[in-house]
Amino acid sequence: MTILALLPPKLLRHLQFVAGVRRHVVVAASWKHLLEIVANHPVGVVVIDPSTEGAGSLVELEQLFTAYPSIPVLAYVPLTPAAFRAVAELSKVGLEQVVLYSHEDSAERLHVMLDLVRASPLTGRVLQGLRPKLSLLPLTLAKSVEEMFEEPHRYVSAHDLAVTAKLATSRLYRSFHEVDLASPKRLLTAAKLLRGYTYLSDPGHSVQGVSRKLGYRKARLFTDQANEVFGVNPSRLRSHVSDDAAVSRLLEWCAPSRRP
Repeated sequence: MTILALLPPKLLRHLQFVAGVRRHVVVAASWKHLLEIVANHPVGVVVIDPSTEGAGSLVELEQLFTAYPSIPVLAYVPLTPAAFRAVAELSKVGLEQVVLYSHEDSAERLHVMLDLVRASPLTGRVLQGLRPKLSLLPLTLAKSVEEMFEEPHRYVSAHDLAVTAKLATSRLYRSFHEVDLASPKRLLTAAKLLRGYTYLSDPGHSVQGVSRKLGYRKARLFTDQANEVFGVNPSRLRSHVSDDAAVSRLLEWCAPSRRP
């Protein structure tokens, strides 16, 4: 998971130490830099001290919540009056999770909070729909499929899923066939489209930016796949396809009867 951080040095050092090799921390040098990264690169969670210098005004922070509601934000703050005032104001516009420096930031606690805020309800619904099939796969492969849905930008082809699961690509395809799942390529398409649908519910995201975030070399492929599965161009997803319809169509897409 990629963590985008805009923090004072001591908080940043602790976050980087806790993250270790499990999570990748990208450091924003300024508020402008943070917005550029959010707009153009996949981010699992933004971790910010809203009271730190350069973190943006409360108005700018509110604009982040408004423009990118699908990007989870975790406030990581010292025990100071300024930090508490900032958190109180941001809680009015959507901030829900706060961690106090040197009080609630043990490694275990931080990992739990990061996992909590990054959880995507739509991803959870699709994985739950696939659970009867996934439960029949080897545990490492099922876990790799879940990771693919959580971070689809890391996967270019079915081969990448095979590498993650430590299987030969031919064995990967056989495993899916044996449990009556559609092809790995088809599930990868579903994972990318699901995340694309989530991104495009945000006013701040563009089709071009989302296609880059998802790892498409050309936006046209993203458009073609969205048309095939949802029946509309990506630019019309947010106004023409409900959450329930998106989940239903993606589960149908993953069904073996639709397998190429």
